[in-house]
Amino acid sequence: MNEQSESQYRSRTVVVDIAMLENATIVYDQVTDTLHISLSKEEAEEVILLENGVIVKIRDGKLVGLSVQGISRYS
Repeated sequence: MNEQSESQYRSRTVVVDIAMLENATIVYDQVTDTLHISLSKEEAEEVILLENGVIVKIRDGKLVGLSVQGISRYS
């Protein structure tokens, strides 16, 4: 898994496969205050940490998951 920073991907396009939403899972981790959204059981090849605490997980140019750190700040 290749972890990169947001600045390297400012103009990157990632595909969201709508069919993958059928199998999506959403899990809230109360200990870390993180919301995990998984669109696939496949492991990410790339992980991008955005400045706002969102972690974007990509495999073969497709979004496979997101994690939002500090999610309670949005409520």
